[in-house]
Amino acid sequence: MSSTNETVVRSQAPVDPRRRIEAVDMVRGCALFGVLLVNMFNFGSGGLFWNEPIDELAWSVKRFFFETKSWRLFSLLFGFGFALQLIRAEERGSKFAPVYLRRMIILFVIGAGHGLIYDGDFLMLYAELGLLLVLFRKVPPRLLLVLSVALLAVFPIGRAATSFLEPTQTAPTAEYAVRLEAATIEIEEDRRTHVYVVGSMREVMADNAFLKNPFARSLTAESSLSVFAMFLLGLYIGRRRIFQDIPKHMPLIRRVFWWGLPIGLVSMGAERILNATTGYEVFGQQQATIVPQFFGDVIFAYGSTLLALGYAAGITLLAQHDRGRRLLAPLGAAGRMALTVYLSGSIMFGTLFYGFAFGKAFYLGPAAVTAYAVLFFALQIVFSVWWTNRFRFGPMEWLWRALTYLKFPSMKLQRRSHIKG
Repeated sequence: MSSTNETVVRSQAPVDPRRRIEAVDMVRGCALFGVLLVNMFNFGSGGLFWNEPIDELAWSVKRFFFETKSWRLFSLLFGFGFALQLIRAEERGSKFAPVYLRRMIILFVIGAGHGLIYDGDFLMLYAELGLLLVLFRKVPPRLLLVLSVALLAVFPIGRAATSFLEPTQTAPTAEYAVRLEAATIEIEEDRRTHVYVVGSMREVMADNAFLKNPFARSLTAESSLSVFAMFLLGLYIGRRRIFQDIPKHMPLIRRVFWWGLPIGLVSMGAERILNATTGYEVFGQQQATIVPQFFGDVIFAYGSTLLALGYAAGITLLAQHDRGRRLLAPLGAAGRMALTVYLSGSIMFGTLFYGFAFGKAFYLGPAAVTAYAVLFFALQIVFSVWWTNRFRFGPMEWLWRALTYLKFPSMKLQRRSHIKG
C-alpha cells in the first residue's frame, strides 16, 4: 500500500518551476493587484461620505478596471492549473484523484485560517469547487466550453432578475445634504463601534469566524456558479493546450484581445453611464428603479468577463516580445508565488485597518486606499523578485507542496528554463 502511495506521489511530483509558462504567471500577477485593491475597499472606503472628486475617480477606476475582473482571471487560471495537473497525470499513467484531493483539503484549511484574518477569503470556495471540478475531468473540451459559456451567459440574468424580488429602495429624490448627513453619521458610528476598529485580534477573528461565517458565504450560488464557469473555461483552455503552445494559437489569442478588450471596455462605460443616469449604485446613491439595476448588473457581469479575457490575451501577446517580457517580468515573479502574495496582502492591509494595529478602517477614502494598494503591491513585487531569484518556491507554495506530496521539495534554485509566452 505504501509503495503504491509513493508511486502516485512520485508520478505527480510538483511542477518544476524551471518549466513554468511565463505568460500565465504574468496574468496571475496582474490579477493579484486587482484582488488586493478590491479587497482593501471593503473597510469603509465606499459610500457617499467620500465625495471628493479624487475619491470618486479612484472608486470608479476600481469598479471599471478591477472589480470582478481580477477574481475571474484568478478563477480562469485555477481551472487551467487543474488541467495541467490532469494532463501530467495522464501522460505518466498515474492516479490523479488521491493527490489532488489532498491538495484541495490543504487549500481549504489554509483558506479557513485566512478567513479568520479577512472574511472575504476565496480559497475555501476554490477548494470546494476544485473538488467538484474532478467530475468534469473527462468531459470533452467542446462541451466544457459550452457549459462555461452557458453558465456565464445565463447566471447574470438570473442573478440580476432577483432584483425584482427585493424591496424597491427609495429613489434618490432626497436632498443631497440629507443623504450626505446620513452617510456621515453611519461612518462615524462605525469608527466608534465597529469591531474592526475597537476589537482585539481575538475579537476580530471571532467576528470573521462566526458572525460573518466565511464558510457559509463561500457556498452562495452568487459566487459559486460564476467561479465554476471560469474553472471550466480554464480547464477548456488547458485541454486545448492554448497556453502550452502559444505560437500555434496566436490567431485565437489576437481575436480574444481585439474583441474582448474593446467590448468589455464599452460595456463598463455603458454600465457607468446607465447607473449614473438613474442614480443606481453610484457612490452610495440609491437606485431610481429596479429595471436599471437589472440591466446594469447584466451589463457589468458580461463586460467583466470579456474584459478579464481581454486582459489575459493582451498580457499573453505582450509577453511574446522581449521588451514586453522584461516589462512584465516583475508581475511574473509575483504570479509564481501567488498564494504567498495573496495571503501576505491580507496581513498587510489587516495591519493597516484593524484597531489592534494602526486602526485605519473607515478612516481612509478610495484615493488613499488606492495609494496604499499600489504601495503594498510594489513592496510585494520587490520581495517576489528578490525571492524568486534565490528560491524555487514561495514560502506558502513550498508548504502547500510539502503537505500535498508528503515530502519536502528542495528550495535550492537551479538554472531556470521557462516556456516563453
